[in-house]
Amino acid sequence: MSSKESAKSKKDNFIKYWEPKRTQRVKYALLQSLYFAIPFGIVFQFIESVQGFLTLQFVTKVLTLFCVYFLLSYYVSFTIYEKKYQRLKKEA
Repeated sequence: MSSKESAKSKKDNFIKYWEPKRTQRVKYALLQSLYFAIPFGIVFQFIESVQGFLTLQFVTKVLTLFCVYFLLSYYVSFTIYEKKYQRLKKEA
């Protein structure tokens, strides 16, 4: 596979990946935030204390991570992917 074919394949795969996600911005940001906040909340809790999983402190960590990552994915990553999608669609 040549480099041009590989680049075209990557572009096509990105377009197929992004087209269904771009119509539902909030759903995209919520899912990305959940995928990030829960594992990292668990890791941070393990680092601090194994016994604190059923405490308000753990819920606060997960909620804080969720909110911060939601804002980042809603405003930053969605905008970056949308600009890349628009650029690739113009080239195609």
